[in-house]
Amino acid sequence: MQILAENKNNILRDFLAISKWQSAVAILIFVALQIGFFIFLKKIKITFMYRVIIGMLIGLVFGIAIQAIIKFPDQETLSAGFKDSESNIYWVNELNIWSQFFKNIFIRGIYLLTIPVVFIAIFKITAKPGESGLARITLKGIALLLINVGVMFTITFFLGIVTKVGKGVFDEAAGSTPTGKDNIPLPQIIWNYLPENFFAALSTNTIIPVMVIAAIAGMSVKILAKRHKVEMAAIVKGSETAWKITSSMLSTFMKIMPLAVMSMISTSITARPIGELANIGKVIGVGYLGIVIAIVWLSLQIFLSRIKLGAWWRQAWRPLVQGFSTQSSNASLPVSLESLEKMKVSERVSSTVAPISTTMGLIACAGIQAGLATSILWTGSQVPHSMGLFTYFIISLFVTIVASLGIAGVPGTATVVTVGVIGGIGFSEFIAAVLAVITPLDGLFDMGRTGANVLGGVAASTIVAKSEGLIKEGSIILNSKEVEKQKQILFLKSLRDEYKNNILNSKKEYAKELKRIELTREEKNSLKNILISQQKDFKEAYLNKRKKFKEIKNK
Repeated sequence: MQILAENKNNILRDFLAISKWQSAVAILIFVALQIGFFIFLKKIKITFMYRVIIGMLIGLVFGIAIQAIIKFPDQETLSAGFKDSESNIYWVNELNIWSQFFKNIFIRGIYLLTIPVVFIAIFKITAKPGESGLARITLKGIALLLINVGVMFTITFFLGIVTKVGKGVFDEAAGSTPTGKDNIPLPQIIWNYLPENFFAALSTNTIIPVMVIAAIAGMSVKILAKRHKVEMAAIVKGSETAWKITSSMLSTFMKIMPLAVMSMISTSITARPIGELANIGKVIGVGYLGIVIAIVWLSLQIFLSRIKLGAWWRQAWRPLVQGFSTQSSNASLPVSLESLEKMKVSERVSSTVAPISTTMGLIACAGIQAGLATSILWTGSQVPHSMGLFTYFIISLFVTIVASLGIAGVPGTATVVTVGVIGGIGFSEFIAAVLAVITPLDGLFDMGRTGANVLGGVAASTIVAKSEGLIKEGSIILNSKEVEKQKQILFLKSLRDEYKNNILNSKKEYAKELKRIELTREEKNSLKNILISQQKDFKEAYLNKRKKFKEIKNK
């Protein structure tokens, strides 16, 4: 009988994950809330934004209520209680298993589509005949992302210095030995972007290697189109169809996002020791203040770029909430692309800058995280003071920007960034102590960080598109005057492209003529003079057209 009783308990605990009456009651309440919320969404027609916000609020209230019932335990008590089936808080662990249902369905669905979305988006852009300027767009996007990392590192670093964020915290962290990954040399970061296995790159959700594969494939199609026009045109058309199918699949998963957000928020709160706020509240406070400033900074950039801030936010809030809820830049990428499409940002920009922003130049996971970690070290220990504050700041800033090129793209972002930057500036012996300060509430901190990261990618895509004249007519984020400026930018670019093509064609013709064996020295010199004269004429014609255009524009 005892064996049967033990087997029954094992089934209830290990298979059903309902071994206590508290688990059953809490799960029933949560499921009832989700069913009620679902019925409410079916009957009451409200905008998607408010559906998500309501789901977030329900999850927040439910999570705090559960924490209050178990009296806001600390990290040690919570971890031990979740492992011990005899503990009086083990039922919360079982509740979390059940409450993660919609969260995991949603996140898995988004991850399922992330690689197809990135691959198809990059492929169809690079494969289209006549598309140019992708390298310039990519470099602009990376530059803006890295500038934002530097700005937010600086702000968060000095916030930490002013508030003395690390004062006394190393005493509490003594004896902790969390570990992280080693820093990666810059050349290795770059060569790792070119995958050594085609299928492995597609199966591991690594964004930049997939972009590289898609770009190579797209450029190959463009080259082959010169000799096999019909076949390559069919492939490009097929990629457009694949994009429509992928977008439809994405829309299916987006329908359950309000329920998933409710699940994510409640689980994030019940699974973490928010009672630790009393001990390290200043650290998290400085971190979230940095996140708020980052959002204000991005909004200021949008405003100064003469983009309608309110209209931009009406689309940008969705990627922000998605990042906040999922704690994954990759999982938020399809939503970012969808929002940029609604802003009428050209896919030439959105399909390059947005995917890059999930792996490099993360404004919060690199800039804010590193600024917080280095300010904790400076204010918590006297050891770094030997190099002076200015030198310490400059070295930390440089290491952070280099680290942001790839270190933030791997799992365990907070640990990796902290290990990389603290180790990179030469204070490896303090890594464990700094991590012990940040790690206990990193899950809650990571929600805000990821939201800011995703928003940074959306902002960078929009600003780069505006500078390139690639926000389409009819966009809600531009007024009529800015729409005209977009047309002017495109016209000037077409003049420049025409000039470059003329120069290139004249050089090709010159090279072709030089291959004639029978040419004399005088004839070769004559050809060279003709080339120089042609190039001079092309430049003069280009400058005259530019001048005439500007005169008309200024009237």
